[in-house]
Amino acid sequence: MRSVTRLIEQIRRQTENEEFTDFAGIKDQEFIQYINDAQYNLQAQIVHQHPSVFIEEMLIPTVPGQERYDLPVDCFLGNKVTNVEYSASGNEEDFYVLKQSTLKSRTSGVDADPSLYIRLSGQIMLAPQPASGGMLRVNYVRRVRELDTRKAKVSENVSVTSSTTFTIKLDNQNYDTDTDSLKEHDFICVVDKLGRSIVKDIEIRSIDSTSIVCEAHTKQSHELSVIPAGAYIVGGKHTTTHSDLGVEVERYLISYCAWKILKRDSSVDSTEAMQELTIMAQEIVKSYALISDDVQFIPNLNNDDWSI
Repeated sequence: MRSVTRLIEQIRRQTENEEFTDFAGIKDQEFIQYINDAQYNLQAQIVHQHPSVFIEEMLIPTVPGQERYDLPVDCFLGNKVTNVEYSASGNEEDFYVLKQSTLKSRTSGVDADPSLYIRLSGQIMLAPQPASGGMLRVNYVRRVRELDTRKAKVSENVSVTSSTTFTIKLDNQNYDTDTDSLKEHDFICVVDKLGRSIVKDIEIRSIDSTSIVCEAHTKQSHELSVIPAGAYIVGGKHTTTHSDLGVEVERYLISYCAWKILKRDSSVDSTEAMQELTIMAQEIVKSYALISDDVQFIPNLNNDDWSI
């Protein structure tokens, strides 16, 4: 899929809103908001019909006597969990499935190997709480990253440190840094030219036209330890320049945003656009269905013979 900047250019042409200034016309921020609304709206429809499409897996170390564990920050709605397993040793072969339960099954203060998990406000609670350090394996529905335009370009390599602040130098000779937009955010993400994450959710300490001073950042397993020259800065947490959804969804994002702009302009074309948008969404949701010609067996969670 094209970058959000290219999508905005297309939508401006489609809605005849190509001319704008700081004081007149529709700003990019409004287009960005509508495009983000579109992808969240569509993902919600897809998840409702086909919840396994966006499944991700994460390993969470457990602590003896600790009952609560945070779900991943990109967990859809903060609670869309599809499966939780526990291994007291942390070894792959020792994982077993925990059953989902409610707060009525909470066993605070009891230490043993967990048998239940409870979802609660972006966390899962284990019952009983672990008696030793082990590992949780959580499968959850991943929320797509929010979209933003490129705000700045990195001028030189910089190491990401977890103990002290570090400074990202900005390339103002080859790129127009949008300092004002960056100052509206408390966090930034760093991506490559295709929107792939390099380092995400870096807290900002201060910013000017030439550099961004960042708070110490603990690198995640999938992140690079060095931000390379030529990388791009986007504002906010969990953000990117290219949608995580497939290229087949691009037409929906464009049409949804165009429909919102036409409504804003009180255009008579907005009613027809709404009808086309509804049909398009239905087609895309259907295309995400998992189609298999193989025989589907009912899982036996209590059977130790996994060859069946």
